[in-house]
Amino acid sequence: MSQSKQRMIAANKQFKKPVTKFEQLDLSRSDFVPKGMTRAYRNTRFTVMVYDNSPVSTGIAIRVMVQKHNDTPIVNHWSEMQNIKNEIFGEETTAIEYFPAKSQLIDDYNIYWFWIFPEGVLPIPNVGK
Repeated sequence: MSQSKQRMIAANKQFKKPVTKFEQLDLSRSDFVPKGMTRAYRNTRFTVMVYDNSPVSTGIAIRVMVQKHNDTPIVNHWSEMQNIKNEIFGEETTAIEYFPAKSQLIDDYNIYWFWIFPEGVLPIPNVGK
């Protein structure tokens, strides 16, 4: 059986369980850690990979990658991403999704990204005020 098929079977077993809180993974026990990744989390639905020191035009930001275990699109992705952001980074943390120019678009997988910038870097709208 292919590794991809085994992964799907394992993911489908996880999806039958209730959603759990995220647990931080021990990266020192992993065979493969992508370059720049500083921490990772996992629950019964998602893997979240964090790059704490990602260079951006204004300095450094936190880049966050989210992927479902079965590589399918995230249904209700906005509320799911909000819940993930709240649980891992805190309810009062502001994060943004980045929608690049078409010429810079990379959309090979069902992977979602959000960014957390240092306070004062992004203009924050006065929504609801």
